[in-house]
Amino acid sequence: MGIRILMLVNWKVKYTQEVPTNLQPPDYYVYGKAYWFYRYFSSNPEVDVIDISSFSWLENFEKNKIRFYIWQTIKAIPKLGKYDLIISHGMQSGVVLSLWRRIFKTKAKHIVFDIGSFNSAAENGFALKLMQFASKSLDGVIYHTSSQIDYYKAFFPWIVNKSKFIRFGTDLDFFSPEDLRDASDKGQYIICVGYSKRDWDTLVKAYEKMHTDIKLRLIGHVEEKFNGIKGIEQIPFMPIKDLINQIYNALYAVLPLEVFNYSYGQMTLMQQMALGKCVIAARVPSLIDYVQDGETAVFYEPKNADDLSSKMSQILKATDLRERIGENGREYLKEKCNEHTMALEIEKEISKLPI
Repeated sequence: MGIRILMLVNWKVKYTQEVPTNLQPPDYYVYGKAYWFYRYFSSNPEVDVIDISSFSWLENFEKNKIRFYIWQTIKAIPKLGKYDLIISHGMQSGVVLSLWRRIFKTKAKHIVFDIGSFNSAAENGFALKLMQFASKSLDGVIYHTSSQIDYYKAFFPWIVNKSKFIRFGTDLDFFSPEDLRDASDKGQYIICVGYSKRDWDTLVKAYEKMHTDIKLRLIGHVEEKFNGIKGIEQIPFMPIKDLINQIYNALYAVLPLEVFNYSYGQMTLMQQMALGKCVIAARVPSLIDYVQDGETAVFYEPKNADDLSSKMSQILKATDLRERIGENGREYLKEKCNEHTMALEIEKEISKLPI
């Protein structure tokens, strides 16, 4: 039997006996089956998962006020003796356990997938000091944006030699264009997907400059100020399977991110690439490691509506270029940036720990 792993994730998970058809693998745990990317491990680890589910009032307080999860760790602490390794996905799910391990040593090692650069790459304040104190108990850090290492060198030098850059990988089986059907409005709209941290204003300005009859469909976000703007459609939320079809039938996709030195937007980028879409994305730190500009996707300068509008118009008109970039993007994921390759790199990193 492989090592025993407890994973603390900073989202809700459905615990079930059968694979649900309407959820991505990170969002469900099938009893007796390998969870998420662990199914690719050669070592066959035994993995249990604790999500952030709690009392409704406490969930709201943890998520929106203190921005880390206490109850999740309280549930984990009595079980720590059963495991060889604890993996926290995000320091939101890792900080309380890290603080616990500063005081009470545990046999289980602790690794954090540092999605948010500890606390959104803060450079001062109480939150930074708390993260610095807590992080000294970590046995390893895995990060998905290579520029985060500069932040570590400046503010967390003790973890530099314990950290490893590993590209995030998408699920090419779940996000596959095969067997998807054309909709009646196929190719009639440009799509932008996102529930937060999108530069909607720059995107809308860029779109208005295009003077096109092709619609701009915003999924996951609604703002009253965009109502009534010709060509813009706003959809607040849709199930993942419906979203996949929306992406598949779009002409191309736009990912208008802002500049932050931590990992975000990568999942959306690669899901759209996996579905064969040409993606126009902001040139931000979190995407630099995942795009060959003009080959697998197209970059524009963040906050620059003129540059974005120019790129959107170019891709709208250049059918061959648009299709070639879409094909190249999916092939790039097949070769270098998928869940399988990510899992093997993570497994290799875990094997270095003295477990």
